[in-house]
Amino acid sequence: MRFIAVALIAAAALTGTASATETSKSVEINFRASDLTNVERLDSLRARIRSAALDVCDVYAARSLAERRMARECMVEAQRQGESQLNIAVARANGVIEVAAEVR
Repeated sequence: MRFIAVALIAAAALTGTASATETSKSVEINFRASDLTNVERLDSLRARIRSAALDVCDVYAARSLAERRMARECMVEAQRQGESQLNIAVARANGVIEVAAEVR
């Protein structure tokens, strides 16, 4: 069984105001290798990533406009990270080699 970790460093980190007292949260989403080659299972994994991002960022607990904005930014970033991990796992399952370089 493999997993995708939807993680974040507190929502304030996304706005550049994180302090040393803030903690990080993460959620592991378990899956089987066979889930990566089935369209319906991939859709289910994407939905689970979105749900985990909502949970880890406490989106529904946000009350003020500022809290809602930070929670939304957090959710978008957490979902992006989870999707990125899923895309890498899918590529590996399909025999694709990832090559990355920083271009200046």
